[in-house]
Amino acid sequence: MTPTATQLPPGIRPGGRFAQWAPDPTRYVVCDVDGTLVGPTAHASDEVVAAVARAQRAGLAVGFATGRMRRAVQPLYEQLRAHGPHVLHNGAEVRAEGRTVASWTLPPEQIDRLLAMAHAQADAYVEIYTEDTYHVSAADERARPHWELLGAAPDSVLTTVEDLGGAPVLKATFAVFDPELVPGIVAAVRDLGLAAGPAGSPRTPDIIYCNATHPDADKGSALLRACAHLGIGPSAAVAVGDADNDHPMLAVAGTAIAMGQASPAIIDAAHLVVPEVDRHGVAVALDWAIRHSGAPDPATCGP
Repeated sequence: MTPTATQLPPGIRPGGRFAQWAPDPTRYVVCDVDGTLVGPTAHASDEVVAAVARAQRAGLAVGFATGRMRRAVQPLYEQLRAHGPHVLHNGAEVRAEGRTVASWTLPPEQIDRLLAMAHAQADAYVEIYTEDTYHVSAADERARPHWELLGAAPDSVLTTVEDLGGAPVLKATFAVFDPELVPGIVAAVRDLGLAAGPAGSPRTPDIIYCNATHPDADKGSALLRACAHLGIGPSAAVAVGDADNDHPMLAVAGTAIAMGQASPAIIDAAHLVVPEVDRHGVAVALDWAIRHSGAPDPATCGP
């Protein structure tokens, strides 16, 4: 039976879709990274680390969903030890048990058009992601905070897709230094027939990102593939996020949870709302998921 608003535990309030909420018991929790699992620092808080451990001890699958590549989330993986499935490249890759279980790549002609768009911009450039590295359209020092967030400098500066030597491309990301350019870049990416996912990171507040992926790839389609891998329906999944590119996974999860600092549109798309990232809201969400799984109360599951 779905709780009423007055029955929700402390720290959780109804979101815009609370009245339509009818989840199954939780089996899988997938959490956005920037603004959800981590705030302005590189690592998750002790409270979040402990909550992930409690959830996994209770038998839940826990994964992260991010625009980042594998190498860029390796430190977080080592800290959290979340077993997944994980969603990478804004939904273009699903990883579980150390292997790729689903992926969607970009065709070469679209990569060349994205590079041409970037070469025509003075206040934006594009990063082209292969399986575990990335290349850029320009060596723009304004993007260095993002390179540091990724944990690696770009491998090369690209002129055309031929410079990649045939390596498959999972995602392209525009790093935008002038916010006024974002709507036009989003529209241009969609005009190419690609999915466009605007996003930000509290660790790089002066950069806005626009992820460009295969039209069938977003965090929602990736969550569905992750659920299929686990042998569960999406109604048994909990998705936690804060940004526009989280909207597709919030739309398909049985329980959609928005972080407290999320935009009104994301809060409106959620069933539940937890505290802000700097108040460890995702830990609150994970503890709620344990209770809703039928496992013992998190307070009895140790630190």
